[in-house]
This record gives sequence, C-alpha cells and structure tokens, in this order.
Amino acid sequence: MLSHPPSSFPLACALRGPRALLSSAADLAHTIFLFNKSDIVSTVLPSMMAGMALVVPTDLASFVNGFLFLELHLIAFEIKNQTVGLEEDRAGKPDRPIVSGRISPDAAHILYLTFIAASLAFSAAHGVLAPSFIHLIAIYGYNECGLSTVWYLKSLICAVGYATYFWGIGVLFGGDIPLSTSAALAILVEAAIFTTTGHAQDFRDRDGDAAVGRTTVAMMFPGMGGRLALVAMILAWTAGLVYLWSPPAGYDLIFCGLATTTSVKFIRDHSQEADKNSYWWYNMWFITCHFSAIFRLVTFA
Repeated sequence: MLSHPPSSFPLACALRGPRALLSSAADLAHTIFLFNKSDIVSTVLPSMMAGMALVVPTDLASFVNGFLFLELHLIAFEIKNQTVGLEEDRAGKPDRPIVSGRISPDAAHILYLTFIAASLAFSAAHGVLAPSFIHLIAIYGYNECGLSTVWYLKSLICAVGYATYFWGIGVLFGGDIPLSTSAALAILVEAAIFTTTGHAQDFRDRDGDAAVGRTTVAMMFPGMGGRLALVAMILAWTAGLVYLWSPPAGYDLIFCGLATTTSVKFIRDHSQEADKNSYWWYNMWFITCHFSAIFRLVTFA
C-alpha cells in the first residue's frame, strides 16, 4: 500500500529527503502502471494503431500527445472501474492495486479525480474537449449507472469509449487538426466492430462477472450460442473490411489467418484459461481490423 495518499505524499517525502521522494514517486508510477497493465494489449495497442491508420503523426510531439490523451483517459477509467469492482477483482484479479492492498480506495479516488482533471485540462489545451466529455459520461454510465452489468449494453458503452480514444488520438496525431470525413467513417466502423464482437472479453472472466452479478453474453449463452455468434461476427467483419478498405493481398492473408485462428480457438476449448489465450488472439485480430483502414482508397470530402 502507498505509504501516503497522492494528495499528501510529495510534502511528506520532501520532509524525509530527495531519496524518499524519488522512491515514493517511483512507487506511485508503478501503481499507475498496474492500473493500466491489463489494457496494454486490449486497448492501448489497438487505439494507437487505429490512430495511426486514421492520421499518420506529423512529428514525435504529435505522437506523444496522442499517447498522453489516451493514457490520461484510459487510466482514469481503469481507476474508477477497479474502485467499484472490488468483489470482481477479489474473485479473478487479486493482483490489481486496490484489492492487493497496494493503494487504499480513498487514495485511488483522489488519483482518479487527479487524472480526470488532467485529462480535461489536456484536452482543452488541444481543442478536443468533446471526446473527453463523452468519455467522462461513458465512465459514469459504465460504472456508477451499472451499464456494465447489462449484457446487451456493455460492449456498446465500451465501443463509445474506444471511439473517444480514436477521435482524440487522431486529432492530436494530425497536429490538433479536426478529423476528415473518411477518418470519422473509420471510427464509426471500428466502434461497430467492438459493439458486435466485444463480448470476446467476457468468456475469460465468467467467475468474476458472476461474483458481482453481472450478466454477459458468455453467461446468457453459456454453450456454443455466444461463441458461434462471436465467430460469425469476426468472419463477417473480416470480409467486410477487406471489401471496404481493400488492403493488399499479403495483409489480407494475415488478417484472414488471425480471424480463422481466433475463431477456432474460441470454439475448440471452452475453459476460462483457454479463453484468456483466445482473447489474446482476438486482440491481435482487433488491432489488424483498425490498422486496415490505412489502406482505404477513397477519401471522402
């Protein structure tokens, strides 16, 4: 557990000396990383790849700004999500910062407010307050309003979150220039992909969802039904994106290979441990979905 909450640790550590200040700063940075750790493959990589497909960064500063936009918003979401999901984390993710005792719920709440303030200030400075406000509403709906417990709304609200990430990253990658019509279309497509396939994440966490009374597709359709629906959407989106964005043949081969591998894995083994591995493959396919937009041949005015 952090020896001091974020609001007081700088002053306390300053009294103890520079070495203690550096140690506590490193401890806080590690805690923040642990909040973000589980999202590196599922959210950070897909979002950054989507941003680069929408708008190639104009320079290193633009790339860093896009990354900061993503992390400020994503970590805020994760802190709030883990604060209200303690029972779920105790059941399936005991290494997370709050349930492991690394940081107290009160200190986590202060950290959450800090990230919210920082994300809004950063967005205001770059002219992207709209996606930030939408993201804030999505956080509230997902956590406080319990939308994450409704199986037919969970993926939809997550898709809204993804869309705000792509929107903000795309604008910042382009040097704070508003997105083109084609980029906006790509974001809508990408949000629709997650709305219809995002339940891939639920098969690996059935015990945690059951612990908090959450209903998911994996729980509503515990047999082959939910898995076959997922496979159908993965294959349909793969074919649709190949048609829509016209990637080169080599990319098509990789894309179809990932779609096939992901589908087979979800159908072949239904254990939660296997579903964790299947979800990793889903994320590789998901990343490829986003990046395929870079091959679009028509730019809409």
